[in-house]
Amino acid sequence: MAIFDTWSAKARAEHCKQAASLNFDAIIIGGGITGAGVARELALRGMSFCILDKNDFAFGTSSRSSKLAHGGIRYLGNREFKLVRESTTERNWLRNHFPNMVRPLGFYFNSFAKGKDKPVHIIYTMILYSVLSGFRSKFKNYRLPKIYNSWLMKRAEPNFTRNEETLGKFLISGFYYDTNIDDARLTIETIKESLNYSKGRSCALNYSEVTGFLKDGSGKVCGVKVRDTLDGHEYEVKGKIVIACGGIWTDEILKNEDSGTSRIYPTKGVHVVVPNERIGNRNGLGLRSFDDNRFFFVLRRGKVSVIGTTDTDYFKESKNLDEPWCTKEDCDYLFRTVNRMFPKANLTYKDIIGTYAGIRPLIKQEGAASESAVSREHEIFFLKNGVVAIAGGKLTTFRLMAEELIFKLIEKGYMSAFSVPEHSIPGFSMQPFVVGMKRTDFNKTIKNKALAGVSWPDQLEYLYTQYGRQAIDILEKIKSDPESGKSLLKDYPICRAEIEFILEYENCPRLIDILCRRTESQWTIWHYLQAELAEKVAEIAAGYYGWDDARKETEIRHYNEYIKKTIWF
Repeated sequence: MAIFDTWSAKARAEHCKQAASLNFDAIIIGGGITGAGVARELALRGMSFCILDKNDFAFGTSSRSSKLAHGGIRYLGNREFKLVRESTTERNWLRNHFPNMVRPLGFYFNSFAKGKDKPVHIIYTMILYSVLSGFRSKFKNYRLPKIYNSWLMKRAEPNFTRNEETLGKFLISGFYYDTNIDDARLTIETIKESLNYSKGRSCALNYSEVTGFLKDGSGKVCGVKVRDTLDGHEYEVKGKIVIACGGIWTDEILKNEDSGTSRIYPTKGVHVVVPNERIGNRNGLGLRSFDDNRFFFVLRRGKVSVIGTTDTDYFKESKNLDEPWCTKEDCDYLFRTVNRMFPKANLTYKDIIGTYAGIRPLIKQEGAASESAVSREHEIFFLKNGVVAIAGGKLTTFRLMAEELIFKLIEKGYMSAFSVPEHSIPGFSMQPFVVGMKRTDFNKTIKNKALAGVSWPDQLEYLYTQYGRQAIDILEKIKSDPESGKSLLKDYPICRAEIEFILEYENCPRLIDILCRRTESQWTIWHYLQAELAEKVAEIAAGYYGWDDARKETEIRHYNEYIKKTIWF
């Protein structure tokens, strides 16, 4: 039995009609992780919401991050102790209460004789990071940090250099744990859970652009004008509060109501994905670029390694916030350092499985020495017309950001105080995710429902990781229809049963939504297989939605054009 009610793009017209007929407690502009987090805070406290996004949910930064829920160890160098404390606390909560999605990943922080990071610095950082994330915290660290000497490091990461010409001899490494995550899936599951808590009183609409604000007699905003970007239909949505959670589009959303104030400093970060066997890293490693000494990661992600991220002023490259791309120069920047720190790798463009690029919505900060020095703290803005905006911050702290926003709304008189006392307790929303499931419980359920053997090991692990409790529904479908569990591509776990589940429960009107944001297919499957995958998934979607051949071909062409822009060689 499905955990959530059906949430399908088939019912898009009904969803739009419902949104136009209700008066919501809050209208949320932006369907990324920040907007999703605000919706969850409201729903848990019995309030209604309407999420509106001009693109797909998680279209922007929330599907293009380093795929980590992490404490931000490098922020200690900027003395952002409060941010690290908050981030590690939220990370530990997520790991405990969303265990299938948020998985521990070990990291090495290295010291070389001629490098910037001295042994005393590494040791101090490990101690401080551990204390900040564990002291008097309800949710504890996965494991305590360790210090590795050269001999231990050779055994742990045999392909990693221990004698580099410029850096000198390897001295020590600090080993600690953060976590892997699928950022877009976290966003989608948060929205689904919020709708579930709302019991039909709330809406979440993608491809719904806010084109203007509705105002009452006093000039206060009381709703928004909306245009459906798929069919051009225009309508109005009313709400008691309008909250802008637009991330990098915050200035664009507020431009006509905020006297042209520019608040966002967009920086681009790219990631390049290669087969893990080409690098051979067993965990995650923090490296400093030989070009500019900037910190970036080489991350183990199952059978692939994710290299990134860069940090450059995006407006020096482009003004189009919808389409950031990884360029040849971005890739070369990352490869130059990785190939020196992993001498056997010799990475070339032929090793690239895929790339992706995102833009961070940093708050403008005067006097920052570089893009990397700009704080990752968030800010809340109250406009004279009654619109409230929240921007900045990190994926990991989305819950905390949303909670702080709710308390600020009450403090400023935008909302009434909670009638239920526990709703006012900080951390009230640190509850388990509905779909979260421990592996031991998953295994027991598989056994009790006689589902063992209906899926091959890699596919079973994949379904559990991505869907948690919902994986049981997909496996039951495979049991009743074995053909639906067959791989769409050889050696990859994606199958028809998964796609049919996504179409029924995850509101994806377009093919690109499935392959870029409901799954991680865009960057985990080789770029030269993407056209074949698009054909097969589009065929399933066409059968579900009733697309004609012209619509199906349009969807395939749109996705293939996107893939071509991610691969420049």
